[in-house]
Amino acid sequence: MKKELIYEAVRKFNSLGHECNLEISDKLGMSRLQLSQLHYLKVIDRTVDITFGKLAEILNITKPSVTEIVNKLVKLDCVEKKRCSNDKRIFYIKLTDKGRNIARLQYLAEQRVVDIIFKVFDDEEIDTFIKLIRKL
Repeated sequence: MKKELIYEAVRKFNSLGHECNLEISDKLGMSRLQLSQLHYLKVIDRTVDITFGKLAEILNITKPSVTEIVNKLVKLDCVEKKRCSNDKRIFYIKLTDKGRNIARLQYLAEQRVVDIIFKVFDDEEIDTFIKLIRKL
């Protein structure tokens, strides 16, 4: 009996996280993004001063493939190309605000879950929740 209640609680908690993911995904207009494009945004987000060549190296693909990927992401308003001021042949790939938010979706969804927890639980329940989760 208790095991079923735990399964139910875990499903509900997972469902809350999933709902927050969907809510933020919809707000960010992610419905038009493919899973591979999300991966590219995450790579760009965690790489400082990334160029087309560097992205090609990281993804182990050709520069023309990177150009195609970047152009699609530009059309989706997720990245922009910035010309290097010292060498006009080099372009940097920068995330737009939309692209940065999409790349950090998991963090934003976690923030939403935390906001809900603070709205629903009182201080004592929050302390208990933290204590119980830490035991895992």
